[in-house]
Amino acid sequence: MTLTKITRGIQAEPFRFLVYGVEGVGKSVFATQAPDPIFVTTEDGAGRIDVPKFPLAESFDEVIGNLNALLIEQHSFGTVVIDSIDWLEKLAVQKILEDNPKMKTLADFGYGQGYARLIPLFEQIIDMLNQLRRKKTMHIVLISHSKMEKIEDPSGGAYDQSSPRLDRRINGLVREWVDIIGFATYAITKVEEKAGFGTRTVAKPVKDQDGNDRILYLESTPAIVAKNRYSGMPNKMPLDGEAFFTTLWNIIHPSN
Repeated sequence: MTLTKITRGIQAEPFRFLVYGVEGVGKSVFATQAPDPIFVTTEDGAGRIDVPKFPLAESFDEVIGNLNALLIEQHSFGTVVIDSIDWLEKLAVQKILEDNPKMKTLADFGYGQGYARLIPLFEQIIDMLNQLRRKKTMHIVLISHSKMEKIEDPSGGAYDQSSPRLDRRINGLVREWVDIIGFATYAITKVEEKAGFGTRTVAKPVKDQDGNDRILYLESTPAIVAKNRYSGMPNKMPLDGEAFFTTLWNIIHPSN
C-alpha cells in the first residue's frame, strides 16, 4: 500500500438503505422508485405493485437462490429490494427448525442459542448483497415493519422507541451495515376529545407544514431509530421515492 491509494471526497458506491415503518404507509411503493429495482419478495403484498419481482419466496434457500441468480446472470437491474427483511427472518427461523426437526421453537435450543443461529444466516445474506454491490454495482433497499421497544435509559427512566421489527441480534447487525435508516410514518397530531365523563388523547392524521401526509425521518431521536451517513441529506423528507432517491443519487454522484 502506498500514499497514491489515498482518496478524497464521497466515493460513488452503491447505497445500502433500510426503510421501516408502520403498516400500510407505502414502503413498498416508495421502494419502486429506486434505480431500476428488482424485488425479492418474502411476504405476500408486493404482488399488487407493478414492478419486476421474483416469485414469492417460501423458504430461506429460495431467497439465496434469487440473490445468486442476480449475481451470476446478465441483467440490467440497478437495485435489489428485499420486501421484507422481517419476513426473511421468519424464513430463517423456519430453516433452522427444519434443519433441527427435534426442535419446535428457537427457545428449545436453550437460552439464546436458537436465536444466535440466525446470525450466520443473515451474514450470508449480507455477504451476497455485498457481492451484488461490488460485482453488479447494485444498490440495496431493505424493507421492514416497525415495532415499539422499551428503552431503559442508563441515566434513569425509560421510553418507547420505534425500531425495525427484527430480533435484537439481527437488528444490530443490519443497522450497523446499512448507510441509511429511514422511518416512514403518517403525519399526525394529538388532540383531546371527550370520552365518557372525561377526555382522552388521540392521534389524528394531518398534513405537515409542507403539505405532506406521510414523512420519512432520517435522524435518530429517542422516539425512533434512524441513521444517515451521507452529508447533505435532510433530517426528514416527504415519503416520496422519486424525491428521496434523486436527492441521494445527486449526493453520491455530484458531477452528474
